[in-house]
Amino acid sequence: MSDYLSSLGYPFRGRPMVFIFGVLIIWAMYLASWASLIGLIANFCFLLPFMSVFFMKMVQQSAMGEEEICLFPELEDWLDSMMMPFIQLVACMVVSFLPLVVYLNVADWDLDGPLVWLFLAAGVVYFPGVFMRTAVLDSFSGLSPAGWWMLVRRAPVAYAGVLAAIGAGGWLILNLPSGLLLDFAMAPVKLYITCVLMNVCGLFMLKHEFAEEGEEDDFSISGPA
Repeated sequence: MSDYLSSLGYPFRGRPMVFIFGVLIIWAMYLASWASLIGLIANFCFLLPFMSVFFMKMVQQSAMGEEEICLFPELEDWLDSMMMPFIQLVACMVVSFLPLVVYLNVADWDLDGPLVWLFLAAGVVYFPGVFMRTAVLDSFSGLSPAGWWMLVRRAPVAYAGVLAAIGAGGWLILNLPSGLLLDFAMAPVKLYITCVLMNVCGLFMLKHEFAEEGEEDDFSISGPA
């Protein structure tokens, strides 16, 4: 993972104001969450999709060799530029954890069942790969199990390292102090960790390009607008 140490400086490299504006957007999301229905609409129709596109663009640009933090996405069309990438991200989550949800429904939501941890672990292992592929390809084809397997098979140790980094970052975010004012204070820390992880994902894709049968040898990057 020594190749990924440069990610620690990624959020402030070249365009530090982008990170600062990102913090402001997260603060706006917190404030909107207090505004009942209007805030809910603002978060799920604009702010949350915007940040999702922003994070996916980080992965994409990093996979192209861009060392500086990417600019905010240009949103020319609300549906194609913002909601479609957000739907792709949600699809990554659904595909990864659908077997777990199905099993829980069959097992009457028995969280103590031995297979719960198996399905949960499968989703946790599967999600980063399809997320990285979907972000880079800007397409639902990134959800392909065959494509995921070819990516992991090419660099299993490096992929395990990415999983470890994501796990460590997620653990840190979940264990940060929380509270009415602490959430605002911790927002820069949470955004910093997330940006670092997005760069790690992009660097992984840069170092381990993939091609699958029926696709071009070099993947095409069109990018979320």
